Order: sequence, then structure tokens, then C-alpha cells
Amino acid sequence: MIKNKKIGLNAVAIFLFSLTSVLAFAGAQGMGAPALESLLDTAGRSNFVEISPVCANPPAAADESAGERARAAALEPGKDLLPVIQDQARIKAILKLVSDVYKGVHLPYSQDGATFTNREGLLPAKPMGFYKEYTLLTGSAPHTVTIGGTTYQVAPDLSARGSERLIIGGGEKLYYTPDHYKNFIQLTMVY
Repeated sequence: MIKNKKIGLNAVAIFLFSLTSVLAFAGAQGMGAPALESLLDTAGRSNFVEISPVCANPPAAADESAGERARAAALEPGKDLLPVIQDQARIKAILKLVSDVYKGVHLPYSQDGATFTNREGLLPAKPMGFYKEYTLLTGSAPHTVTIGGTTYQVAPDLSARGSERLIIGGGEKLYYTPDHYKNFIQLTMVY
């Protein structure tokens, strides 16, 4: 019985390794989901589910460092934001956080850079992993913020992380939430 369990676990491990290898190969070959779906359909499978492989050493160009890959997925820092934010402390904090993410600076919380699942459904629907969340520390900034003429109440601090977050989507979209995911304000970086 123990031998059968080991065989079953080995079979699952081989299947998962094979699947991640195929997915990694497809990514390295520039195959998108439609091409991979076609490949899987020819193998007699249907109901394609897109997953992201977990690779210890993902394929990358020989001259591309981990920092360059991280920057490619991060929003390039700028000098200001639109719509206009009526709080210099928040502007400074947002610009610094975006810059730190872009430069790969170590951030203080383990949740920084984690996938934001958009469970609330308030952001545009995107594949899992598109949105990443970051803790915005604004210090002693006021508990209201006016953005684009609309005043938002900043939620009371829930923990040392506070309630303000930045969500970066695909290295191109930037959202600010003053109240722990109740409202999202899309911001545009000014260069």
C-alpha cells in the first residue's frame, strides 16, 4: 500500500514537472495561450486552463538580469501624477514607492509585491498575477485626500501597514486605494 502511494505521488510529481516544463518552453518560444491551447487540444485535451509555471530558473536572455526583468514588469517612475492630488506628502510617498518597486529596492512588508486578486471586482478583469499590491506609508498625512476634485476618507489604520495601498497592474496601470480596497483611483504617471 505504501509502495502504491509512492508510485502515485511520483506520477503526480512527473506530471506537474512535465506541465511546468511545457509551459516554460512555450513561454521561451513566444507561444501565447492560443498556441499552447492548440498544442494541448491536439493531445486530446479540452477545457484549457491558463496557469503560470513555477520555475526555479525561468528562461531569460543571457544578458538580462533579474533586476532588469523586475523593472520590465514595474511601472517606470515619473515626476508627478494625474489626476491632481491635493496632498504633497502622498504624492511624494507614491512616487517614492513606485521608484522603489522599479529599482527593486527591498520593501518593508512581506505582502509587498504579492498578487492582488481583485476579489472585490472593482478593477478591470485581468489574468491572475497581473495586479501586484504594495503598502503605501504616508506618515502623518491627513486622513482625507482630495484627488481630481473628489475628497476621499482615508480608512483608519488596521495595522502597522495602514490602509493605503498601491496596485500596479502589468507594469503599466497604477491604482491608489485610500481605504483598503473600497475605492480605487487610477493614477497616471507624468514624466
